[in-house]
Amino acid sequence: MKKKNLILSVVVILLTTLTYAQEEKFFEMVDDTNEYTIVELAEMDSRFSTFLTFLKASGLDTSVEYVEGYTIFLPTNQAFEDMKLGELSQLTNPENKIKLVEFVKHYIIPQKVLKNEFNSSQVITVSGDKSIKINTELNGQHVAIGGANIIASDIESKNGIIHVIDQLVTPTDYFATSY
Repeated sequence: MKKKNLILSVVVILLTTLTYAQEEKFFEMVDDTNEYTIVELAEMDSRFSTFLTFLKASGLDTSVEYVEGYTIFLPTNQAFEDMKLGELSQLTNPENKIKLVEFVKHYIIPQKVLKNEFNSSQVITVSGDKSIKINTELNGQHVAIGGANIIASDIESKNGIIHVIDQLVTPTDYFATSY
């Protein structure tokens, strides 16, 4: 019985490791992502059109386009599927531009951070009472930012680092210190 449990445990660990270790592929049509900015790369892949629309509507696209040294957590269109219609309409309402800017800022860090530099003791402060918790597992092979899993990491662009995420980032009231 003990041997059976041990074998089952090993199989589960191996499957979990393989699942987390395999990252999805993005920007494969580009020979060298370092030749393009973050915004240019996002524009090349229709899987990022929703976030790109929010980024441009917020006006932050100019900063991300022309300033160097950013890390951006780039959610796929699929990540927005769970967003409630009311939330979506609030963000797209021109009268709520401040909320839109705040939402988009949850996905941008004003410095380059590679996936292996994250650890579970870090949080990203997004406002005085809100922060984004970072969780790492399997010695940093799996990283989640505010509940969103990094599914492709360390994509270097001309002006920063892209980490593709599978869900929307969820800030919490967690006590935070700035990243």
